[in-house]
Amino acid sequence: MTDLHKDQTRGWKAQQLLDNDLLGEALSAIESEVVAQWEQCPARDKEGKEALWQLYKTAKKFRSLLNGYVQTGKLATETLAQYERESALKRIIKRVA
Repeated sequence: MTDLHKDQTRGWKAQQLLDNDLLGEALSAIESEVVAQWEQCPARDKEGKEALWQLYKTAKKFRSLLNGYVQTGKLATETLAQYERESALKRIIKRVA
């Protein structure tokens, strides 16, 4: 399997995860809970606030990584389709020549 095929497969799998309602619900719950805890955290607790902020950013980063995999997979699919079209054209030219 080529790297393009691996990227394509990874993209499909990432899209399945993003389309999964339960996963989306779980990530949203984490984000909401962390924001609520951050709002309730005393101003003097800078370390606590920082830790909560990092948790929030991690959840956002997880979604962002999946979206990146989806985009890379789409690009890989387009590239593979282009290679296939070029290959088909080369076969036709060979037959004619």
